[in-house]
Amino acid sequence: MNSLQGHLLIAAPSLIAPIFTRSIILMIDHDEDGAMGVILNLRIDATATDLAGKIVEDGFSWDKPLNLGGPVSGPLMVLHAVPDLADREIIPGVFLAIDADRVGEILSRKVEPSVIVVNYSGWSAGQLEGEFEWDSWLTLPATAEHVFGPVEVNLWETVVKQVSIRTLAEFFGVREVPPDPNMN
Repeated sequence: MNSLQGHLLIAAPSLIAPIFTRSIILMIDHDEDGAMGVILNLRIDATATDLAGKIVEDGFSWDKPLNLGGPVSGPLMVLHAVPDLADREIIPGVFLAIDADRVGEILSRKVEPSVIVVNYSGWSAGQLEGEFEWDSWLTLPATAEHVFGPVEVNLWETVVKQVSIRTLAEFFGVREVPPDPNMN
């Protein structure tokens, strides 16, 4: 089994499950016991300020939007770039905080770049592999740019183009593809 930890799952256009339509999921864990990830491109109508008094005792105000990581209830998580506040590193330059004290510190400091995630996406053993057989997902190694890139960019469209370019490059045996192939 090849682990997809540190990769992106890209919803195929045919995937019509409402929460996963055009979703990009950063895979946090993936092994023979199952998989877990968080949707990166699903903002909800709430901000970090809504967590004041719940996660951090002191009141604070931060208009940072929250993301819905998936349909499974779970702990509040923060993807960020500060090693000292991390529970673990997911990919180079992207760290995960789940511990309540670390999450509280990140919120209090208003750490940027960061993505605050409520809930997660989870799969039991073999479930995700079954979804690949239905062609529900594409994959791509994740980068910090994918996780922390500009909000105004349509992440799904950007990543689908990167998958297409990567697939063609592999087919033709091209070792390195520039960020913008039009520059060739």
